[in-house]
Amino acid sequence: MCNQDQYSEPEFEEIVRSALDALPIEFQRALENVAVVVSDRGAEHHAYGLYVGYRVGGRSSLGGGGFPDEILIFRDTLVRDFGADPQRLRSEIVHTVRHEVGHHLGFDEAGVRKLGL
Repeated sequence: MCNQDQYSEPEFEEIVRSALDALPIEFQRALENVAVVVSDRGAEHHAYGLYVGYRVGGRSSLGGGGFPDEILIFRDTLVRDFGADPQRLRSEIVHTVRHEVGHHLGFDEAGVRKLGL
């Protein structure tokens, strides 16, 4: 078990930013109007990340309805489960970012898992 304070929000956000910067340019363009937010509410969602909005192509995901699309990356659950190993934490953050981007691009849960995300 790892103390969440070991990774400050700015440090964690930098890892998320790096994961986004490493995406292919086409995916970065697809995220231009998507807010990527670091949150400490993962425990209540039982998740490492969450996509809320309308998938590319107009298919509805959780929520949407006039609100801006968001990708939430949950610092609390990621640090809790992987924070003891900084390299593993970084890897899981990258995986989570890609997984949620996959949802934005139109893949359902089975689809992102088929892609290895």
